[in-house]
Amino acid sequence: MNEDIFVEDIRGWKEFLDSVGEVAKPHLDSTKITKLIYSAAIAFCCYIDLTKDGDQKTPGTFFEYLIGHLFAKRLGINPTKQLDVLDLDIQATLPTDFIFNLGKEKPKFHLPVKTSSRERVIQVWAHQRVLDGVYGTGRFIGTPVILGETKSDKRKKEVIEICLPDQWRIYQMHIAQLKRIYYLDVPAAYNKLNEVFPKIAVRPFGDFFREVDALAQ
Repeated sequence: MNEDIFVEDIRGWKEFLDSVGEVAKPHLDSTKITKLIYSAAIAFCCYIDLTKDGDQKTPGTFFEYLIGHLFAKRLGINPTKQLDVLDLDIQATLPTDFIFNLGKEKPKFHLPVKTSSRERVIQVWAHQRVLDGVYGTGRFIGTPVILGETKSDKRKKEVIEICLPDQWRIYQMHIAQLKRIYYLDVPAAYNKLNEVFPKIAVRPFGDFFREVDALAQ
């Protein structure tokens, strides 16, 4: 848990929820929004860590529901988790992460949600590549949301960040283009990707609620 962004008193949570669904942008600032969501998410993760041994699925499922709900509330639509595959010979569907369809002649949001990326993050770029190949580049806006990249070393009794920025740059150049990568606890190593080629837009998740309309243009 990052104490610098953890808010014990989250009475602002209701204020945030009341404003996030409005057509107008939420009046709370991005930093406060990110801290509120981080606190709600990490508090549940900490509870599971303290009461269950080795349960990684429950925190991941909760985080997926939390972020999916907030996306749906801000966009005003519910997501789907499968898409029809364009094929001349067979009729099939493709299981996906959350997909938010904004309507005819508008882009769609591709929303993978993960508590951490580690090596598995290549799946996000690969899935975006499949969507681009099947439906055309630009139809789906890749915007993964990740909780953080910290891991506790029980032997050394310390918390470390595990990041793979060079791999991310390769994926962005050679597999597919992600529009944004949102974090609740932005790792310093990934924040630097905003400044080098190819630039990868890594942002605090609170930014989403203010820039979503521009992203969807």
